[in-house]
Amino acid sequence: MKSLLLSLLAALSVLALSACSESALSDPQKEQIVKQVEQLETAEYKLLHFQMDYPKYQAELDGIVSDSYRDVISDRIIFGYNEKEYRAADLMGMPKEEYEKHKEHMLRLIHSMGMDEEKAVIRVSEPYGSEGAGGVYVYVSESRELKERLLSQTNRRYSLDNASGSWTITNVDQDKVTIGSDERDDEAEAKLNGLEYQTHEGVKIVYRDKALAFDGWK
Repeated sequence: MKSLLLSLLAALSVLALSACSESALSDPQKEQIVKQVEQLETAEYKLLHFQMDYPKYQAELDGIVSDSYRDVISDRIIFGYNEKEYRAADLMGMPKEEYEKHKEHMLRLIHSMGMDEEKAVIRVSEPYGSEGAGGVYVYVSESRELKERLLSQTNRRYSLDNASGSWTITNVDQDKVTIGSDERDDEAEAKLNGLEYQTHEGVKIVYRDKALAFDGWK
């Protein structure tokens, strides 16, 4: 009985810390945190769809992400073709003329595949309290469609800390599934149900009413 009581007290303490972290935020702070996530989501989407070059993307990250986050994403692949991959480091010092040639080639390729009419809807949650010291999570749900058919679903979990006196994004975890055109409804549903980051501490994520909408490669 004593061990059970101690376990319950420990669990209640964790919940209290989590609730305190979230409830301690003022409404302006919550709004600022959500805006930072929306700003990064927008910049990411535009970068990967050739609507924003890399210097502009880097400028969008100023003040909203940590140095450690910048280091993590510096080596990721942005695009590739003809068996060659172009990473973030390749784009940092790339002349504008060279970037525009890559952009033109990629957009032609996307058009030839009939993917240029892709649309995306991105929903963002309010901040959720974390078990960490003052950190919070923000959850994102991204749905991509082509001619009203679901192509992919991605769930992301943003980690934000306030260690330096201002909230910054320190990490992003994600889980993604793609839905093939030949998949049955039950197969697609099973994939979607298996996605991570649909709940926070066992409770279903609630997203804000206002969503971000993008028209793919246009």
